[in-house]
Amino acid sequence: MSVFLRLSKSAEELNLAPQNTWAFMIIGNNASMAGTACDFFTQENAYDAAEKNIPLLFISFPCTKDPNWNNRPERREKCTVANVTFVNLEWFESWEDKPLKRRGNDYHRAKKLIGQKMIDQTCKLYPQIEDCIDFIDIGTPVTNNHYINSTKGEIHGLSHNATRFSPEISSRLRPETDISGLWMSGQDVLVCGFTGGLFGGVLTSAAILKMDLFTDIWKLRSAYKPSQKKRMTFSSYGQFHCDLRDKIFIFRL
Repeated sequence: MSVFLRLSKSAEELNLAPQNTWAFMIIGNNASMAGTACDFFTQENAYDAAEKNIPLLFISFPCTKDPNWNNRPERREKCTVANVTFVNLEWFESWEDKPLKRRGNDYHRAKKLIGQKMIDQTCKLYPQIEDCIDFIDIGTPVTNNHYINSTKGEIHGLSHNATRFSPEISSRLRPETDISGLWMSGQDVLVCGFTGGLFGGVLTSAAILKMDLFTDIWKLRSAYKPSQKKRMTFSSYGQFHCDLRDKIFIFRL
């Protein structure tokens, strides 16, 4: 499920960084169980689920990553937020066959309740945005089915379960297909997300060109500014934060 927000202030005014945040709710005081508060997913409908804490939430600020954002005058005092979380398809599938924009009050109430819960939890982490929200757009699994031709509301390709990474399935998920000239690429030949999609493209390019592109990339990396080589630490990539008071476990990248 997705929530997109427009804010009435710029990212600079709100001190928003070009980063992604993964926020996990904590059970009790045990940070190792972050994100496993499954009473959200066990609810029978979206109305009841909205009464529970959402166990995991992805938060990003797309405008901060767009170098051309301020080139359009109407954007200069604006900012955007993207939120994503998991929900049960069953909560929304009864509206699957209803016409777009005419799914009825019950549907709009259901998506608004969970969407608002996502916004509330985001504002706990970024309180400076709460009074600046001037546009909200909420998407559900059936929204994804309509616009990107998903079948179960998914937006990240194949499910990342144990079966997906079994030797049998992994051996089938390769760039080559049985159709001459047709190749698979992106996250479904590797793993989900931006990095998985990026290196999935490298894997497919290597298969088409019959070249070891990964070794080439490594050699280019080693040749680039060799005098400035340094040991990379975790702090170079991301940041963990655990707030037991608010029971939120955060990973920022």
